[in-house]
Amino acid sequence: MTITCTVGRLNDIYDLDDLLNQFSISLRNHSRRVAVCSAIIAEYADAYINFYNIPEGISLPVIAHMGGTCHDIGKLMIPAINANDDDYRRHPELGAEMLEAHQIDFLGDDPSAQMILDIVRYHHEQTDGEGFPGGLRAKDIPLIAGICSVADKLDHNMYLKNMRSGDDAKVFKMIGALAGRHFCECTWVCVKCAWPRLVEKYATWNHFTGNYGWE
Repeated sequence: MTITCTVGRLNDIYDLDDLLNQFSISLRNHSRRVAVCSAIIAEYADAYINFYNIPEGISLPVIAHMGGTCHDIGKLMIPAINANDDDYRRHPELGAEMLEAHQIDFLGDDPSAQMILDIVRYHHEQTDGEGFPGGLRAKDIPLIAGICSVADKLDHNMYLKNMRSGDDAKVFKMIGALAGRHFCECTWVCVKCAWPRLVEKYATWNHFTGNYGWE
């Protein structure tokens, strides 16, 4: 099956905001929430910068927010994203390739752009090697991509799920059970530190959905 771009002529898209506006409202707002949660989690990741050889002067929360915003951009490259499992598993790579080809337009010439591309390309990789598209393991997966991965998982389990008292504790336990398999232990440490803030965010988003249109 040939994968084609569905975003129209790239010459008509002038920056990342224009590109994201090609999303459906639900996918666009999912990306916004993942961006916010990724940034919150990344605030607790400074202790792991040297382990992952992250350059000095890089703001992990800023990079995490930008990468989270465009993490699903590859879905625009697939005409019917749910039509074929093989097509779906290609969307991280397709998105990273498209952003890389138009990096100056969408990401500028900032040296941190590579980390944003890593988020897009690797946010579905898992430390046990069962992720996609590359089947990477452990330290081969950039820390910042792992942060986006857990934020993505969190959003799918916390947003508009008719959360009742104590349900957030069940999600916390579920996320913790994935540590060491889906994402690294240090990411889980960051999530634990950020958890009260994350729960507060979803309480607000779930309560005010009707007012703000974050369906």
